[in-house]
Order: sequence, then structure tokens, then C-alpha cells
Amino acid sequence: ACLSQAHIEEFKLKGFTKLDSFWTKQELKAIQDALSSLEKGGKLNNVATEDDGTTHTSENKNLQLCPLMPEHPIFDCLPFVPKVREAVSKLILTDVDESCCCYLSQTFWKPAHHGLGTSWHQDNAYFKLSDGKKGTAMWTAVHDATVDNGTLHVMAGKDREVLSHERDLTSDHLISCKDSLKEQDAVALEVPAGGVVFFNCNVPHCTKANITDNPRAAVAYHFVSMDVARDSLFSLPEEDNGCFWSTTTEGAVYST
Repeated sequence: ACLSQAHIEEFKLKGFTKLDSFWTKQELKAIQDALSSLEKGGKLNNVATEDDGTTHTSENKNLQLCPLMPEHPIFDCLPFVPKVREAVSKLILTDVDESCCCYLSQTFWKPAHHGLGTSWHQDNAYFKLSDGKKGTAMWTAVHDATVDNGTLHVMAGKDREVLSHERDLTSDHLISCKDSLKEQDAVALEVPAGGVVFFNCNVPHCTKANITDNPRAAVAYHFVSMDVARDSLFSLPEEDNGCFWSTTTEGAVYST
């Protein structure tokens, strides 16, 4: 599905927008197969801890792989799909001379029955961009994401600044701003498999526990205008692949 003017206006107003049908059935199948192969191959790591930030849980509860792009050709090419660059360009780029980079790629896999949610946070608490609204996440639901299996939740109207964050002791490295938010203000975004949510880097977001009989996974890419991009201040393997494009009067053109 193409990004409509209504989606763009919603993103500018609320900081996020949802497209229920973004990837085709064939594209979704490729994404699902690629991620399943990585999960079965043991590439994803359990980052959940016993509420002490250090001791990993005995059973896998919150599996993460970051960066994702180098691990499979499918994930290396997704940011280059024309509809992705078109959507991102319309959401965060405002000038024909502005360029953009894929800043981060990752996946979270929440196992069936005891999948642990990822606590409230803002991506810009990690990225430290001068303007978090000049960046966006593209969150793809690999499986149907529902309230029952802990789908993505966001906070509207909380993207003006980066909130105070503390270490999330249910993980080995994540941080959380949950103490700065009121849970009753959360918006749950149910997303069919193959749908996406775009949200700017200042939008507080989280996922909840998955206690259903099936796993739930999401793949996320983060795109940042080169006007505010900076060297990564967070720990990442050195081999992560970055991709860049700039806008022209003809549209978005990649360069590497």
C-alpha cells in the first residue's frame, strides 16, 4: 500500500501512522522465511534477565538480533525497496537536497507462552539526534500483532522531547522511560502480518507480553536524515551495513 496524504498528516500530527497492507504476500513470505531461518539457526540472542539486568532467564523470553541487515540478503535489501524509500522520504525529508540513511536494523522475537515485552522507551534516547522528528522507525509485523500477543503500543503527544530513561532491569542492555508515562494514555496498534507502523524517533513505544500459543516477531529499520545523523553512540557490531539515499526532483535515489 502506498503512503497517502492522510498517513503523512497523521505522522506529522501524532508522530506515528499505520499501514495495514504494506508488504505483498510474496514479500511477507520471504521476510517470514528469512527470519525463521535465523531463529532456528540460533542467530537471535535472549536479552531477558531475572530482573537484575545481568542474569539471563533460563528460558528464552525476548530474542533480539541487531544489526539485522548483514545476517540475510532479504534484510539487506529491504531498505532499498522503492516503496520504502518513497514513504520514508515523504515522512522525514523536506528539502530536495536532503539525504537519509538507514541508521539501524534489528528484530525482536517474542516466544509463545512466555514472551517478554520491551519496556517503554524512545529511540532517540539511544540515538541522541538533535531533532528526533527527523528520523523514523519502520516497524514491520512479521506475524499478526494483536493486543493478546503484545503488539506495539505508542504514546501520542509525547514526542516533543526525550524523556528521562533508566536501565530496564528485565533486559541485559535496554533502557526505559516508563516512570515518565501514564499507562492509561497508551495506544495499542494492532497490525496484520505484513503491515507496518512508522513512528518518529521521539515517540515513546513499547510491546507487551506474548502469552499466546504462537510466537510474535517484528522487524524494525530506523531511518535518519543526514542533517541530524551522527556516529552511533550505542554499541553495535562494526559490520552493520548502512544505506543512504538523497531526494531529487525525480524522487529518492540511493547511494552507498
